[in-house]
Amino acid sequence: MTLSSDVGDAVPAPKRKGRHGGGIMAAARAASEDEAPATDITVLLPKISTDPVDDLVEKVRPKLGKAVDALQVAALLESDGHTDRAARVEYGYTDVFALALEVYRRMGPPSPVVPDEAPPAGPAHGRRDALRTLAHGPLYVLPSAAFPAVLAMVGLRALVIGLVAAGALGWVLSGTAAHAAYRMLGLGRDRSAARILFWSAVAGPPLGLLLGAVVALGWGGGPELVAMMTGQLAYQMASTLLVFYRRELWLALSMVPAFAVGALYLVLGGPGLQLASVGVTVLGVAAAYAFSLMATTRREGEQDRPEPPLLASLRPERGALIGVTGYGLASAALLFHAQAPYLLGRLDIAVAAVPLILCMGFVEWRANRFWAETVALTRRVHRPAHFVTGVWRRIVREVLACLAAPAVAALPLLIGLELAGLLTPAGVLMTAAHVALAGAYYLAFLLAGRGRFGWLCVTMAVAIALHLVPAALLRAGPVVDTSLYLGSVLTLLGLFAAGLVPVIGQARHYR
Repeated sequence: MTLSSDVGDAVPAPKRKGRHGGGIMAAARAASEDEAPATDITVLLPKISTDPVDDLVEKVRPKLGKAVDALQVAALLESDGHTDRAARVEYGYTDVFALALEVYRRMGPPSPVVPDEAPPAGPAHGRRDALRTLAHGPLYVLPSAAFPAVLAMVGLRALVIGLVAAGALGWVLSGTAAHAAYRMLGLGRDRSAARILFWSAVAGPPLGLLLGAVVALGWGGGPELVAMMTGQLAYQMASTLLVFYRRELWLALSMVPAFAVGALYLVLGGPGLQLASVGVTVLGVAAAYAFSLMATTRREGEQDRPEPPLLASLRPERGALIGVTGYGLASAALLFHAQAPYLLGRLDIAVAAVPLILCMGFVEWRANRFWAETVALTRRVHRPAHFVTGVWRRIVREVLACLAAPAVAALPLLIGLELAGLLTPAGVLMTAAHVALAGAYYLAFLLAGRGRFGWLCVTMAVAIALHLVPAALLRAGPVVDTSLYLGSVLTLLGLFAAGLVPVIGQARHYR
């Protein structure tokens, strides 16, 4: 059952003459409640219930004794495997929610003394968490200030190919490692999570070195390109670890000097500042990488609890990890395939992704808040239809917010390009496509939270095909090509929303 079930059918009908709602068992209960004829002798017998609903109430009570409404009972029944068919056949109710209403009624009111959840974090703590998450976008951009100095060393073509290749590999490796680590953390296996992150970070630079050698042999760039790609993988893994352990401040302190010197070189130029920019960036990446490895070490006072072998722990997660890896590859392809042809000569198209990257922390923050706010919604509504409506209203509002944030961030960029005489219609269309991608990534976070990685991979592949196939057939120029990309992203938004329909309204996900 999903919470989009018809409410009218879910609620047992009131007792009427000659008819009782809720099926056979409800009719039997109603008959047993009819007034019995008075007698001169009252015999007290032990109350022995043969109603299976009473047994169900006793099973549910220890797990959910403080339920505040029938919606929470329905969520528990669904998670325990009760279906609409079982509700009809075994208990005589129209569906699971009708059964939950009766179970909730028999459980009695919740205790007014014991709170049903821990008190929320204080305002200061909530603001710190919000600022920490919002900072993720700017942290992703910090190393880009060193690109002009590196460009002068390796050349534009090699730099673009190296950035795309290393970025895609780092995206996949960091995403898969983070997912596996969070799964271990959720199982209470902190050391297993730390080992996954540590060895993934150790593997990052050698993989970057190997990939850099392949790119340098095929497209040039020399040792400088190999070093840049090695450093890029090191930074991506370092940022993943420091974000996981909530050490964003360490990452910022490591890279802000590199950003400052790189920006100074971009404005003033000169060989001295070029070498300084590269040198400070190398030191910053090395510091961030060292900090990230330190974050995985055992902290003082941490309990040394035995944990299963790491490979045994990861074996049940193989399917999910394959899905996460595919999702990372598809995400990288979706973002890079449209921009790659223009990175060599169209500045307004090449920088179109900057507003999206800057606002990814905002998108992540809104997605994180969705789950807590939806749990709170289950405590305010008492009908499945109201819950589903509230969830979708919240999703629409958050998607609009995620579209507005990069749109606002894009305005100064577009104005600056226009004043410099560099803005074209294709650049505006590509920027609009990346603004739409922010909304798509918000929905992708929700789909990933429900484990729908297969849907994510398939729909992103469809979106890429919807862009590339017509563009190839039409031999599209920049304006038509970027228009097709914008259309494919908007289609992807709709496909992601469709993927949420079967899962987002199920109450058991918000217990």
